[in-house]
Amino acid sequence: MALIRFENVDFTYPGADNKALDNINIEINDGDFVLICGPSGCGKTTLIKQLLPEICPYGHREGRIVYNGLAHNPSAYDGQNKGCDLDELSPRDLARTFGFVGQNPQSQMVTDKVWHELAFGMENIGTTQEIMERRIAEICEFFGMQSWLDKDVASLSGGEMQMVHLASVMVMEPRVLILDEPTGQLDPLAARNFLDMLARINQELGTTIILVEHHLEEAYAMADMVVAMDEASVKCVGNPRDVAGELGFRAGLPSALIIAKSVLDGAGEKMPVNVIDDLPLNVAEGQKWLRRLFHEKISRSTREMVDHTVDRRDDVSIDQIQKTKSTSDVVLKTQELCFAYDEGKAVLQDCSFSISRGEIFTLLGGNGTGKSTLLKLLSTTLKPAYGTIEVLGRKLGGFKDSIQLKRKGDKTPLGYEGMVLLPQDPMALFTEITVWDELRESLDGLPYSLDEKDKLVLDMLQQLKLTGYEKRHPYDLSGGQQQMLAIGKLLLLKPQIILMDEPTKGLDYDRKIALGQMITDLASEGISFLIVSHDIEFAARFAHRCGLMHDGRIVAVDNAKSFFAGNSFFTTAANRMARRFCPEAVLPEEVIAFCARELEE
Repeated sequence: MALIRFENVDFTYPGADNKALDNINIEINDGDFVLICGPSGCGKTTLIKQLLPEICPYGHREGRIVYNGLAHNPSAYDGQNKGCDLDELSPRDLARTFGFVGQNPQSQMVTDKVWHELAFGMENIGTTQEIMERRIAEICEFFGMQSWLDKDVASLSGGEMQMVHLASVMVMEPRVLILDEPTGQLDPLAARNFLDMLARINQELGTTIILVEHHLEEAYAMADMVVAMDEASVKCVGNPRDVAGELGFRAGLPSALIIAKSVLDGAGEKMPVNVIDDLPLNVAEGQKWLRRLFHEKISRSTREMVDHTVDRRDDVSIDQIQKTKSTSDVVLKTQELCFAYDEGKAVLQDCSFSISRGEIFTLLGGNGTGKSTLLKLLSTTLKPAYGTIEVLGRKLGGFKDSIQLKRKGDKTPLGYEGMVLLPQDPMALFTEITVWDELRESLDGLPYSLDEKDKLVLDMLQQLKLTGYEKRHPYDLSGGQQQMLAIGKLLLLKPQIILMDEPTKGLDYDRKIALGQMITDLASEGISFLIVSHDIEFAARFAHRCGLMHDGRIVAVDNAKSFFAGNSFFTTAANRMARRFCPEAVLPEEVIAFCARELEE
């Protein structure tokens, strides 16, 4: 008997013409690891929030959600319980049955110390002191966070904060753990650590996991069951390989799977028999698949490519790269920037870089290395302790008649004329009650007629793929749709420089590609981009240059291809899969082309 069963579930937001959920029928068994994927706005978050009444969106629901477990007391289950409607569970039982982890770790913290955070949920349901101490001791050992207990929550990195929040949920011993894009704001290494912990929780504790995720490179192979959604309904359900087949092995699935399937389809009779079955789902399986394909063969040309890559990377310095650019084309430049919070350790120290007109520069690095702080300095939200910032040839702070995009009643500017900032939380830009009004508000005070403004808004809605959502409240959009709406508000200002903090957060693969193409087109028109991102695949595909930030400094800068080919950890899944054979291949299509050439010989 399924633990959770959705029976003909529909859901419609107030004032909406279309259903957000349409005839959902899913069965989730006890102990399953379920991955829910699909395009932005297809209903994934709306679906999982139906299991969480305290954060379930307001609207009209039809159908039943049946829960077939007795909350927090599995030993009382006699096998005769045919389940009850989820709405019949008390708030106390719901808190003990379902745990939830969202995307933004900072917004989920409610106390000052780590041990307070771990105890908070148990205190609210009246857990005894003895049981609380035992559970906290156990969870600290399981998560390896014994040394964190007395730390201030605010001092933790994003990855540590998300891990603490996961621990604070698991200490409640939920039977079902629900997660909504929990790795969206984590750097690649922290994201892998977090997903590894989810696998342990599922395998060692038997906790049922329901994970909503856009980035499938690591999570896809972990799932027992994949639910693929599209346009408010379930498109297909099954194990990862079967679902990949039903989806036509489309882009956005794990690189190893796409590479192997494409090579198989292109090779025909030349394909060795021993690699036709069991398509790889992750990097490790992909490496084994390539070894079988080439029978451990590493050509001389490949060895030369390895040596060439290492030598060239060692000889390239940031100063040499900067000198190759024309100084007249530099639109954004920093010199020896330093900054510290509350006289503590410097978050930025001696940070210097420059960006040329029409350049897409992506900055990567771990959580807590100073990337977002740098953007706050550039947007004047913070002031540097030392160093200079030049924008369009003038010292920052020298613009008088500036266009400022800011929240109503908030005097802190998010950008100056010619330079705007997309913050990490897109909702920081929202001030109106409809999508149409949000875009229209960006044009207030600008020299356009009413008809021109309406046309600009209509064109932007079409460009953002938000047509039909004009009357929707911005807070009722999916995370990816909110991100696109915020980007649209900035683009209507027609800036010369755009600063972006995690612009692909919450976006599905197709929207990422559309955003990347939009950025590329704008860059060709002379607009410059500084993008802070953890999305390695996006940076590899669309950035002109990339920089790696560590300990408050930009320690490496190179063109995108050389940058990722020279890294071991901050690189694409395709490069990690194929680097033994083709170390300069960064994107899946480059690995596919290499395999095709090798099989021709």
